[in-house]
Amino acid sequence: MQIFLDYIHEMYYYLLSMSDDDLDDFYINDESCRAKLFDAMKADFDTYGPVSKQRVLEAIEFLLSSGDPERYWRAVVPHAVPLDEVEDKPGYLRALYEKLAGREPLLRDFDSDVELVDAIGPHGIDVRQ
Repeated sequence: MQIFLDYIHEMYYYLLSMSDDDLDDFYINDESCRAKLFDAMKADFDTYGPVSKQRVLEAIEFLLSSGDPERYWRAVVPHAVPLDEVEDKPGYLRALYEKLAGREPLLRDFDSDVELVDAIGPHGIDVRQ
């Protein structure tokens, strides 16, 4: 099974487009700031086609099921943006998943055949409805 962790990262346009002053006022652990971020991420997610949506959700499920989301965290939150450290990484991932999917994430047993793919693909995110 292939897991596309970079698909999560692609939904952070909201943060990547902020001015320095806006970033200074953004606190990722603050509930209202995170709600705005997740709303923007959901808006991006809603433009994705079914395969891309599935890849995002599978990546989050993989991270949660791994028991060690810290190991893969660079794929979750863009490090090009100066942010505070996310205090509760599993909680952040669960909340993001629930926002995107409208339900709780599934904790799955990913076998050892998981291949982490470090690319979006030759055509980028599929935004076909």
